[in-house]
Amino acid sequence: MTTATEKATREIRFHGRGGQGTVTAAKMLASAAIIEGKYGQAMPEFGLERSGTPVKVSTRISTNPINTRAPVDHPEFVILTDPSLMFTIKDIIVSGIDDNTVFVINTNFPPEKVRQILGIPNNELWIVDASKIALEEFGRNIPNTAVLGAVVKATELVEYPSMEQEITESFEASSKLRALLPQNLKALRRGYEEVYKA
Repeated sequence: MTTATEKATREIRFHGRGGQGTVTAAKMLASAAIIEGKYGQAMPEFGLERSGTPVKVSTRISTNPINTRAPVDHPEFVILTDPSLMFTIKDIIVSGIDDNTVFVINTNFPPEKVRQILGIPNNELWIVDASKIALEEFGRNIPNTAVLGAVVKATELVEYPSMEQEITESFEASSKLRALLPQNLKALRRGYEEVYKA
């Protein structure tokens, strides 16, 4: 049951590049909400579907059934999994935001630089170096699991055990991914612990 201060539907927009697991991350966030008895939706919007191409995913989490399939135009949360996009699609990243939009960004840039680049001087900003975590845990820049840990901490949209359960179940269901579960759980934990509010 929601309180008067809670929104029934929370709208999130992910921005990343193809091949970095951005779509998977958005779907896992929605699935973790479903584990908690909520409703979840993740809808990717692709340009050319190839590695390195910008990807946008509209995600909703709600206590009520979700009856829209429209893109998220006015996100409450913006998640950026690839910092280079700040220089190439800045206008898309900040479209529809207001001063209450919360940003969770994978970068090693100082907060002041991020705020300047995106033009968000007053927004709540969380930063995590998810690419560094991914390189240390997997040897590849696939930051989605670490980003998810950061998102759980920064947004409180789902509980950490629900996200851990979703990742565990997804990886254990795939013979190809099962062996990678320990590293991904570690990356999730590190993202959760290493994100900071700037």
